[in-house]
Amino acid sequence: MPTQLERRTATRAALLAAARALFTEKGFAATGREEIAERAGVTRGALYHHFESKRDAFAAVADELDAELATRVVAAARRAPSAYEQIRASCRAYVEAFAEPAVMRILLIEAAAALGPEWVRASNESACVTLLTPALRAAATEGHTIPGDVHIAAQLLLGMLNEAGAIIAASENPKAALRRVRPTVDALVERLLRG
Repeated sequence: MPTQLERRTATRAALLAAARALFTEKGFAATGREEIAERAGVTRGALYHHFESKRDAFAAVADELDAELATRVVAAARRAPSAYEQIRASCRAYVEAFAEPAVMRILLIEAAAALGPEWVRASNESACVTLLTPALRAAATEGHTIPGDVHIAAQLLLGMLNEAGAIIAASENPKAALRRVRPTVDALVERLLRG
């Protein structure tokens, strides 16, 4: 028999999965709290116990998806042999993620409206501080020239990647857009990190 903690954890996981699916399909504004509870197969009371508001549920989904994206980017970078190649691989993995409906809709389209630009900015800053800035510093020690301030360069690089994601998201065919965007991103990263 599951413990209370195991039941609570399972309920929260079901709610997050249901919320992610609905926010991906319908967006934040068009999704109702009751829909989330119904899709998760739990009562409204269970939903209210875990999330005080629909915004709280969306924030939890966005945080979870953002963490998954960071994990994917780090995994791609770890397979590369040098800091330069790690940056290229992580940029590619980041951009490729935006062809996926959940990442596209929740993180790129809905997050700013549902959580505010502060959340997006904090998420971007976290990625720069923990991933891109150290990677660019490592590339500099390998002999690559990073233009200007390394942290500013990281922020601008992430801005370019987010814009690449926006191009993919705005396309009627995200996979085709990705095929057009990816080589340009690769070329721009290569030029940024000329050694």
